[in-house]
Amino acid sequence: MEKNPESISIHQPHDKLVKRLLSNPKAAKDILSLYLPKEVLDIVDLNYLEMQKDSFIDDEHRAYAVDILYKTKFQGEEGYIWVLLEHQRKSDVWMPVRIFKYIAIIWDHLRKANQSDSIPLVYPLVVYNGDKPYSHSLTLSDLIKPDQSKEIFSTLFTKPFPLIDLPAIDDDILRQQAQDHVKGIALLMVLKHASDRNLQTFFDQILFKILKRLEQQGDIDEVVDVSYYLLKESEFLDKKWFFEVFKSHQFSPEVENKMSTIAQQLQEEGREKGIEEGKIEVAKQLLNEKIGLSDAELIALVKRLTGLSDEKIQELRKKH
Repeated sequence: MEKNPESISIHQPHDKLVKRLLSNPKAAKDILSLYLPKEVLDIVDLNYLEMQKDSFIDDEHRAYAVDILYKTKFQGEEGYIWVLLEHQRKSDVWMPVRIFKYIAIIWDHLRKANQSDSIPLVYPLVVYNGDKPYSHSLTLSDLIKPDQSKEIFSTLFTKPFPLIDLPAIDDDILRQQAQDHVKGIALLMVLKHASDRNLQTFFDQILFKILKRLEQQGDIDEVVDVSYYLLKESEFLDKKWFFEVFKSHQFSPEVENKMSTIAQQLQEEGREKGIEEGKIEVAKQLLNEKIGLSDAELIALVKRLTGLSDEKIQELRKKH
């Protein structure tokens, strides 16, 4: 949604006025004490309200909204109350989603600013001054469909979410599961072992059997994709060994042809990488020696001899 320059110019003075009024702790305390829920008022210290300078509204809504973040204390611990003032004349069905997003943005901002491993309570309050009373739900779960999903959503952020902890799952368990779920388990296995130092043992004893099973099911692309991922991501896989062993397992001509294409591609990438590394090494030597040239002349020489970009040369120059 594009911003309307006229709307922005109209609302900017209003925003400044609202922020100036609500920067008064007494005015803010009056409003918060009247409209915050009892369970919040029971634990918040409204005698301590410190207005923060940051705004968290996205560009789409900045033309008709202003926000104020107050630092406060909940039972003696740091917390925040976030007030959103809406200027638009109609209620917004997506308001719960916006509030959810804004709170997450505030948490991320505080995480970076405080370098902490915990997050404070950020409690929202919306002020709306439309033409008619607000008509849409302010409950996020009301937007969830179908209705059977609402119960799951109600605990989505209050219970641990599912985690596939691959290092904690024994390979024997994964092998057993591969009997009926081979495509999914093949993916999990390569993700688990991609950084293994003994990856060749894993290939020889486990993965080739799974790749053959994939081929037998007709999942040719999965065989190629899994192999290519490991070839690209693993630092410890001997690629020459891999292609020799792969060929010894006698996959179908279709798989063999696709893997042959990948082998050629990897060889070309290796050559290009070697050439790039050679250029960088020459550039480093020239930058270190300086050879009596001015900075501009030295950079021009390095660029002419190596073909590296100005940005890459400047990056190397900073490091040397």
